[in-house]
Amino acid sequence: MFSDLSEEQLRAIADICDWYQMPAGQTVMTAQDKTDSVFFVVKGRVAVKSFSSDGKEVTYNEIRDGGLFGEFSAIDGQPRSAFVQTIEKSVIASLIGKQFRDLVSSVPGVGLRMAEHLIAKNRQLTERIYEFSTMSVKHRICAELIRLAEFSAPGQNSVAINPAPSHYELSTRLSTHREAVSREMSVLSAAGIVETGRQKLNILDVARLRNLLEVDT
Repeated sequence: MFSDLSEEQLRAIADICDWYQMPAGQTVMTAQDKTDSVFFVVKGRVAVKSFSSDGKEVTYNEIRDGGLFGEFSAIDGQPRSAFVQTIEKSVIASLIGKQFRDLVSSVPGVGLRMAEHLIAKNRQLTERIYEFSTMSVKHRICAELIRLAEFSAPGQNSVAINPAPSHYELSTRLSTHREAVSREMSVLSAAGIVETGRQKLNILDVARLRNLLEVDT
């Protein structure tokens, strides 16, 4: 978001931010919260999620170093639409909505980056809707593993995912249950496409994952 700014501009923004050091598992904001601050993940990871009336957890996104969240409420003034929780120990900065809107409207580089960010988020959500509407659990898992590989090491065919998501974490991202993820990961492991273990996920052949999607969907 701020990659085009000078050191002086960055220091000025840092000075008006509130800063937090948060342990893993801490709630940053909740759905329907009426605050309008934007949050920047300076270090660590957070999960954006919701819960159904019967307690089912659904994870929409995982945001890492350099990412931001809370921008929707800062722009439109509506209550929060999701629950955000730290996945690991994190350093997070926040900026109240008015200050963020002033920054976006007055600094051309930030305004352009914000537009790019919102377009990328829309593309991601469109892709997820398509997958949930047309793909089986097996193929949603393949698509998610490809995304993880491309994020960790773009263009590589063999990738170690670190930190590795648990089967439960994958199930909340893919709108299924942990047992289904475990079953399909065992099949992929037996085929030599992935290697799994305690807190370990190695994707051994991204090309074969892509082939599974192309052949079967």
